[in-house]
Amino acid sequence: MKKRILCLMGDVAAAAVILLVVWIVYYKVPQKRIKAVSVNQSSQTVQNSGVETGDSSSLLVEANGGAGSVESQLQQGETGNPDHLQVTDQVYSTEDWHQKFADKFTDQVVATDTSYTSPDLSIQLSYYNYDTGKKDYSNYGKHLKYGTETSYVLADIYVGDIHQLQTAFAQDTYGVGYTEKLSDMSDRMKSVLAVNGDSYSNDRHKDNGTIIRNGVIYRNKQATAETCVLNWDGTVDIYPPGQVDTQQLIQRGAYQSWIFGPSLLDDNGKAKSSFITWDYIRQSHPRTALGYYEPGHYCLLLVDGRQSTTRGMFLDEMAKVFEDLGCKKAYNLDGGHCSFMTFNGTTANHPYKPEHEIADGIFILDKTML
Repeated sequence: MKKRILCLMGDVAAAAVILLVVWIVYYKVPQKRIKAVSVNQSSQTVQNSGVETGDSSSLLVEANGGAGSVESQLQQGETGNPDHLQVTDQVYSTEDWHQKFADKFTDQVVATDTSYTSPDLSIQLSYYNYDTGKKDYSNYGKHLKYGTETSYVLADIYVGDIHQLQTAFAQDTYGVGYTEKLSDMSDRMKSVLAVNGDSYSNDRHKDNGTIIRNGVIYRNKQATAETCVLNWDGTVDIYPPGQVDTQQLIQRGAYQSWIFGPSLLDDNGKAKSSFITWDYIRQSHPRTALGYYEPGHYCLLLVDGRQSTTRGMFLDEMAKVFEDLGCKKAYNLDGGHCSFMTFNGTTANHPYKPEHEIADGIFILDKTML
């Protein structure tokens, strides 16, 4: 009997080692890389081609496995050439956001611990804490120890130019296994405010949606989750699972896209009570989410959690926050240990663990940094 137990333990240990090796090889070893293209580079590509803004179709390569496509390059594990990447039509807003939000901007930079205003940018941080009166009994009661209180920080953001809201990949590289601290990415981007993104490389790109960053299409696939798209004109669209048409996104002028979810508000801006996601995401967690009011006016929400003083939020609780704010759309991004916010070079939230290396982030820049 003892010999059998030892053999069983040996088999279990061997299986664990195999799984660990597979996980490291498939998810942690950097691979399938393409050097990221910046906003300036993507705009310059359009200008150099002689294509007018709003009509970049002649720059496009085949989206589904063409010889020079991103997916073809990824399959071969090659480093991508920016000239081979698809770009979207840069269809800008006809409104002057500087004039529209003139009361939000200041002639000079004015910065405090919780605010930043300049001729092109306004950010106001607000901190909230309240008792939800609701415990989380899910996951075999593992969240009960965090109690019923929750806390979050809200960044209210006005920009004068859509280029001030940018994204970046860890190590400036699209691929699998590339990670970096958000604080380091923020320093490199010279951003005023930054939050984590959607961890676009989940599932090693399999059935994980269309990824557009700074107007460049890195991946063209359908997904089982909702896709959130910020357009060059400042509007936000959310597409149901399996209903993303890349050519439509190109012509519509998609600027950024995220694939995580779920969306939190209905078409009338009311909090949803049911969500397109999996059971684990329905539990209470630290969270990061994007809110949209109107072109040029956005908010980023960072919920703390997994602490005795704040358990995190359920999706319906976060949805209600966005409804009360008056947002037209809201979208859940990656959360848990990845939820992190920096503001003016300091940590703006209260994470339950030291800063985690992540795959991508969202960055708010002052126009002088562009």
